Amino acid sequence: MDGHKITKVVLLACGSFNPVTNMHLRMFELARDHLEDTGLYRVVKGIISPVGDAYKKKGLIEACHRLEMARLSTENSDWITVDSWESLQPEWVETAKVVRHHYDQLQPAEQTDDDVDTVKYAKKRRAEKPSHRTKRGGPCISPGIRKIALKLKLKKVIEQLEDQYVIKTVSKFRNYSVSFREGQEFEEFTKGLDNRQVKSLVKWEGIKLVCEQIGEKKNRGWAHWVEEDKLHLELYCEGEVCKQVFLRRM
Repeated sequence: MDGHKITKVVLLACGSFNPVTNMHLRMFELARDHLEDTGLYRVVKGIISPVGDAYKKKGLIEACHRLEMARLSTENSDWITVDSWESLQPEWVETAKVVRHHYDQLQPAEQTDDDVDTVKYAKKRRAEKPSHRTKRGGPCISPGIRKIALKLKLKKVIEQLEDQYVIKTVSKFRNYSVSFREGQEFEEFTKGLDNRQVKSLVKWEGIKLVCEQIGEKKNRGWAHWVEEDKLHLELYCEGEVCKQVFLRRM
């Protein structure tokens, strides 16, 4: 089988994980062993995607607790991770849509317009080229999205479970959520903003929750802090700063 092409594979498991068990984790190991034993595939990542509370299964534990149990069960794994996107959706999400979400997330920012196979959809599509570029040739936030963003009424929701945080930005145009642990680096894809892959690290600096995002752009990140009844947000990148203020609602 010399000269054959090795296909990289990401294993995705959707379900309630109510709670996660040893056999859930063993399932990943068995699947990886089977695929790699063929000599045709290399498993590069495993993703556990717990369903959201909107699934309304009888006896379903709250998503935040199921997420935390799954994260604790995989904290010593160097290839199985837990993703919170599906669990944070306000409505139940079909598995095919979850697959599409992760497929889009895994596409590299420098993806060209070569044909890309999508296993679940059994069809081909063209990877979209960024419609606007910076002077350096990299993708940036399009003027159209900027105009929409200026007119949107955004809502911020911040949830905390011990050292686990979930920050949601909700609007009629697009929702975005990020889940992380304080002081623990994680990979983030800034989908809908400038579509870049970054490594993020969030920690407390005084009263501010500060995130450093390491990637193509220098001096990039954000800071959240509360003063009286207002939530302040600063987004910064290469010397540019964007400030937002949210009024707290009880």
